[in-house]
Amino acid sequence: MKTPENARHPSSEGDPVPPKARPPKKPPASRRGLHVALSILLAAGLLAFFLSRANLSEIGRQIAQASPAWLAISTLLGLGTFLLRALRWVWILRPVGRVPFFPAFSATAVGFAANTVLPARAGEIVRPALLARERRLPFSALLASILFERVLDAACVLFFLLLAIIAGPPSSAHGSAFGALAKGAVVPALLLAAVIGVSLFAVFRRASTERFFERLARRLPARIAPRASAFAATFLDGFESLRRPRLSLLVVAGSLLMWLVINLQIHATLKAFGLALPLSAAYVVTAAAVLGLAVPTPGGIGGYHAAVQVALTDLYGVPVAAASGVALLAHAISFVPISLVGFALFAASPMRKEGLKELAEEPREAGTRMGDNLLR
Repeated sequence: MKTPENARHPSSEGDPVPPKARPPKKPPASRRGLHVALSILLAAGLLAFFLSRANLSEIGRQIAQASPAWLAISTLLGLGTFLLRALRWVWILRPVGRVPFFPAFSATAVGFAANTVLPARAGEIVRPALLARERRLPFSALLASILFERVLDAACVLFFLLLAIIAGPPSSAHGSAFGALAKGAVVPALLLAAVIGVSLFAVFRRASTERFFERLARRLPARIAPRASAFAATFLDGFESLRRPRLSLLVVAGSLLMWLVINLQIHATLKAFGLALPLSAAYVVTAAAVLGLAVPTPGGIGGYHAAVQVALTDLYGVPVAAASGVALLAHAISFVPISLVGFALFAASPMRKEGLKELAEEPREAGTRMGDNLLR
């Protein structure tokens, strides 16, 4: 594949890799099993908390009465967000290589499907691993692009949350709880500003950043220091779109559009339950859902549900049964359709004989590029 952009980064294409490099040591099976067990226990505990607050039969009644038309709209909007997510990824990766839309969408769908069955959001590793292998691109740069996406996502979530705070709570909301929400948003906003500042410094003062990484690499054992340096150098390529004004504006605009659609999806789900809440309420619920997804449980089970339920009941005074129904269906709409698409695409892929778990574990601990030599 001809990728002129990659030619500017010799470290991403010319890293010396021993022809018979030993595979990286995997964590002991007992440790992996412990991580899985803790993740499942955490999900079970949060799900138990979620279900303990409402009567199951009443939740079922609320779900049965939900509007099919609004749920269908929510499902279409949910699938649309993944199309936008894949398109944004194509734009972010433009300085690294010309990636067609379908491979980016396929890797995105498979990665999100992997998140539903693997602990610790391992799909975030599967996603760049698949695309790097298929398009012969440096894994470290693609991994950085995922981190860049997360920074953009956090910024967009906080942006819409700020709009909801400025709009103020509706008459049905609990004013004191809404005020606490406004105060609580200050700390993550400051942390995000610091992360954005560091990212911009790393991109626009790349030489200084690479020298800093080189000093860190010299502290590592000699056998892995060169690999760590090469990994760090290509890692910065994932943020290179920030150096191109028009491309960076396109990425930011695409991010805002994607999160607006996500908010519209949540709003449609609220409408399906007959809740007369303004669109700004969806901004708050979405922020709560993102917070719940940060809890390391498979597919966000438990954390997503509890966060959405609490946001609706404690902030907007929604009856707990209706709030629980919204949480269950919003989660299902957000993850089930794209997971089915992802598993279908993975089953049709030439890499289907390699399990998602193996793909998540394959990247080197101080990897260089991810081509035929990096993942076998």
